[in-house]
Amino acid sequence: MKKLFSVLTAIVLSIQMIPVISLNTAAESDTPPKKLFTVSPSELTMTEGETCKLSVTVDPEYADEATVYLYPSNSKTLVSADGTVTAYRCGEESIYVSVRFPGDGDTAFVQDQSVKIHIQPDETLPAETREELDRLQNHSPYCEFQRRTLELLGILDADAPRITAEQVDEILHSDLSLPEMIAEINAIHGYPDFIWRGDPGDCSYWLDEKGNDILTITGETWFFHTKLYDDGTIKGTSALYPPDLDFETVTGPTDGASRTYIIYNQIPYDNINPVQGDANHDGVFNMADIVALKKILLTVPNSRFINWNWETADYNQDGILNAVDLSLMKRELLCK
Repeated sequence: MKKLFSVLTAIVLSIQMIPVISLNTAAESDTPPKKLFTVSPSELTMTEGETCKLSVTVDPEYADEATVYLYPSNSKTLVSADGTVTAYRCGEESIYVSVRFPGDGDTAFVQDQSVKIHIQPDETLPAETREELDRLQNHSPYCEFQRRTLELLGILDADAPRITAEQVDEILHSDLSLPEMIAEINAIHGYPDFIWRGDPGDCSYWLDEKGNDILTITGETWFFHTKLYDDGTIKGTSALYPPDLDFETVTGPTDGASRTYIIYNQIPYDNINPVQGDANHDGVFNMADIVALKKILLTVPNSRFINWNWETADYNQDGILNAVDLSLMKRELLCK
């Protein structure tokens, strides 16, 4: 199912995904330490659906204790725990490789390097597959229908299992940590159906094929369960985790319509108006928008919302995006 482009490895360390943050050498010295690791290849060209494996070789003196992290910058690739990179969207991508070297206090330091990847379209895809891919991928500059894209490219089986509400409930009532909960959900479901690009902690898992029954995770912290009617109108949303999280959502044919559902299912809808407070532009005002606006205000790398119709996040409509808007949004959602 997958095409594998294998790169010979010397020492491949255990690789983990981490949130998109900037990591630089942290030692307090005017002269940075010598480069203690190499990445191979340092640049490559891939095709949609193609898979390759990056090799990280660390100086033998540190090989047993250093920790290696990889993460994509533009959400055009998937990076697995063993360093496997899968291309699934055309364009330019950079895989950041960061290695943390051991030490006590200020003697610990981090070195990093980027791998440039040029992703080309798969010209062998059937015309109808390409048409659907283009429709899904071009609908928005800020999010991805990830699972369906991977199905169309043959990376994921079309009949791959979906997580059930019962399984979600069991995971959220277990003794697992938050990262372990998300890992367990991914182990069952495979990949999120929908992700917000630039925000790896914001994603949705559809418990059915059309997206009427949705598990949403925001900021890798809050879990919500949303149900929709067949026209895309929100039937209701409930907070699942943490246990003390409580909020209400607006429902109705205008304020409560899910733009994501409508686009995916190609439902005619003439009244998709901007929703005040909808900072992530998914058509609904909810807790995910508070996370999105906070990232905008903190200028997190790759948080692109501010460059795309940012006025919806200007909650008090004073022409300025600031902490006042964030405070008003929180009060609206949490203090009803």
